[in-house]
Amino acid sequence: MAEWSKAPDSSSGLREKAWVQIPLLTAFAFLQQVQLTKPLH
Repeated sequence: MAEWSKAPDSSSGLREKAWVQIPLLTAFAFLQQVQLTKPLH
């Protein structure tokens, strides 16, 4: 509890990072799936 009240800025910063990173990771995973399902030759 003390850490939450002590550092609200860091939690909001993590939320902003997740907001950026989650779509990027989703797109990256999607591209990997497409490459895996493509024939190699």
